[in-house]
Amino acid sequence: MKKTNRKLLLKKYTVIVLLSVLSLFYLYFGDWLFGYGLENIRYIANYLLYSASEKLVALLMLLSLIIPDAVYFIRGTQPGREAEK
Repeated sequence: MKKTNRKLLLKKYTVIVLLSVLSLFYLYFGDWLFGYGLENIRYIANYLLYSASEKLVALLMLLSLIIPDAVYFIRGTQPGREAEK
């Protein structure tokens, strides 16, 4: 069961990273295709998380996604799965 949970978590984060890379490629390709230049994404990103409170909330949301999965990866189990055994 531990190996299965760990494999699923690795697959989950592999898919997340792959989709993130493809999304960034799509944005850069679209900007290049329509003549905005490759610096346009960097220029727009300065305005995404403008205030400290927005940055803090984004960080807390990211940590709330990563920390439980890290705990499950280390333990190898997930809560509430005893009824399936």
